[in-house]
Amino acid sequence: MALILYPDGTSKEVHPANGDHFEYEELIQIVEGTIEMIPLPDGRIMTLTAEGRPDVEAGIAGLPRNEQASVLAGFPSNEGPLAALRGLGVTPPSSYVGPLELAYIPGTVLVSTKQEVSWTETEE
Repeated sequence: MALILYPDGTSKEVHPANGDHFEYEELIQIVEGTIEMIPLPDGRIMTLTAEGRPDVEAGIAGLPRNEQASVLAGFPSNEGPLAALRGLGVTPPSSYVGPLELAYIPGTVLVSTKQEVSWTETEE
């Protein structure tokens, strides 16, 4: 079972249409854009849109802050500072907004198991 986290603070439990894992097209539809995935400290995977950042030059306002997703990813919260993924070997996604100490995850995200998104570990 996966969880969609919306910027308005609501959430929704979802299952892959094929009963096993989310297809690429499903992920694009859920996050409303090109997908990016980041591992979470608890072992789950967060899928978010890679297109959520504002771009002043292009006139793009960007997507609203997703407080739930930002907290899960370990970014500082509006409600108090949290550890920012330091020491975990996880770099912030390119879709975070602002300097790292003020970063947040924008838009709708999917939080799932590795199996539900066919996540494979890569060695660096």
